[in-house]
Amino acid sequence: MGKSIVEEFRTRVIMGLRATGTAAAGYVLPTAGASKITIRVIATMGNEADLKLTLMYADNAAGNNATAFTDVPLYVNGVREDTDSEVYTIGDDTGNKIVDFVVDPADIPDGKYIGISYENSHAANLMTALIIEDVMYKPTAT
Repeated sequence: MGKSIVEEFRTRVIMGLRATGTAAAGYVLPTAGASKITIRVIATMGNEADLKLTLMYADNAAGNNATAFTDVPLYVNGVREDTDSEVYTIGDDTGNKIVDFVVDPADIPDGKYIGISYENSHAANLMTALIIEDVMYKPTAT
């Protein structure tokens, strides 16, 4: 039997469940040696007010000097979007959405934190954000 998902992937909360009536952002330091990273946003839309999500990196967990990422592969409810982007806007009240920003760790500037921000939306729209890292591959020390 191979390794379990828990042994192969590290998952951490970037932002706990929250209403999106006020803009916010959250950042975490990526795990050294991770071979793949996904920033996953899970949103429950109770109002049709747009929920604009932006993949960002910053100097620290507080979000100092936050900068929008460059375009990355984007999946919505498990379906690959036609165009890569660092921004995705949920623009309806159709229930649950899962938005995955797929990041190559090599594209994260050294020492930077990675995370997600959103603009003011509506208190009836809820979201949470996670980082999922593939930590199974560990380079051998030389």
